[in-house]
Amino acid sequence: AEGAAFLKHFLADSIIRDFEHLRRTEFRGARWTTLGQSYGGFLTLTYLSLFPQGVVASFTTGGIPHVPADATEVYRHTFPRMARKTAQFYERYPVDGDRAAAVADILASRKVTLPNGDPLTVERFQCLGSDFGMKPSFERVHWILDQAFLDGDGSAAADATLSDEFLWSVMDATASRPLYWPLQEFIYANGELGEPIRWAAQRVRDEHPEFDAAHRPLNFTGEAMFPWMFEQEGALRPFKPAMDALMEDTRFGRIYDAEQLARNEVPLQAAVYYDDMYVDSGLQLDTLSRIGRSHYWTTNEFEHDGVHGSVVFRHLFDEALNRGDLEELF
Repeated sequence: AEGAAFLKHFLADSIIRDFEHLRRTEFRGARWTTLGQSYGGFLTLTYLSLFPQGVVASFTTGGIPHVPADATEVYRHTFPRMARKTAQFYERYPVDGDRAAAVADILASRKVTLPNGDPLTVERFQCLGSDFGMKPSFERVHWILDQAFLDGDGSAAADATLSDEFLWSVMDATASRPLYWPLQEFIYANGELGEPIRWAAQRVRDEHPEFDAAHRPLNFTGEAMFPWMFEQEGALRPFKPAMDALMEDTRFGRIYDAEQLARNEVPLQAAVYYDDMYVDSGLQLDTLSRIGRSHYWTTNEFEHDGVHGSVVFRHLFDEALNRGDLEELF
């Protein structure tokens, strides 16, 4: 219970109160202009809900949460997209369908240990798909599978030995971040919950037999945490008692105020990636339709990390500038 209470201090309501404290103290009350990528967009809506007076204008990229927030709803949109992403990956690299199946067969038939001592299970191997919503993730996973087998020419073989290079690569690519994963589903917890979250991703996964470890072709999973992570992974095991408590908790800080967002007066310019694997575009647009002074640009030219290039923010900035939303800055 003590650990669960401590983890709650790292959620959006605390983060935004920290920002607002810094704004008032270290920055002499100057108002922010904010850019929020992914979860940064979630934080943006929390700021506009709790302290809109502290913001001049906001930009978000791939990061408008659904309001009202619901973790189960999010994953019911996510798993079908992951199946499509996996199919696209195998279309791009047909040989990798056999390779992934062979690796899964090996992992199911005998114990395999990663260099850090964690077991490599089929479920952890499937987590390679968590990066499929960014570029060049297909290539990265393809290169990992290309070096999977110790002998031969890289073709699949169920009786082959997995190479050290492969094991190191899988370990690095699926390594858990000890603060990120414990909080993953609780970013959707807004105030008093009607029902505990109770491992939303696992519950939804259980509704999709195509994600079973024995299913072929093997489907990769996306950005989701599962109960087994806190049993198998050394970095996460210390969090398990706190996770068990949080998964039954129904009292969290208020992070979104739908009424305040409806009367919002802070200009908000959002980039919505139509094929975004992590943040459903339909849910983003639904939320934006109920936020005052919000504007959006929808595109399928970029993946979730499109802001890393030179186009996305320039487009958003120019749109806001031409609309007159940035007059206070210039």
